[in-house]
Amino acid sequence: MNTTKPLHIFKPGRQTAMNGLTLEFSESDLAASAAAYDPAKHEAPIVIGHPKMDAPAYGWVPALSAASGSLSAEFRSEER
Repeated sequence: MNTTKPLHIFKPGRQTAMNGLTLEFSESDLAASAAAYDPAKHEAPIVIGHPKMDAPAYGWVPALSAASGSLSAEFRSEER
């Protein structure tokens, strides 16, 4: 397994979804997301941008963490 340092993936504040909907996220929302993440249910892929659902994965996210106003992902680059 090839694991690198955590990668910043999200910050609190106002964010606009791909469909144009604007949402507000707090630091506690990020902490709740990190706590709820369960790769046994669905391990998130690392992709570039927001591609279609069938785009190739460059790696996988075995864990999320929230600290200092940032949601970060551990990155595993091996194939599943």
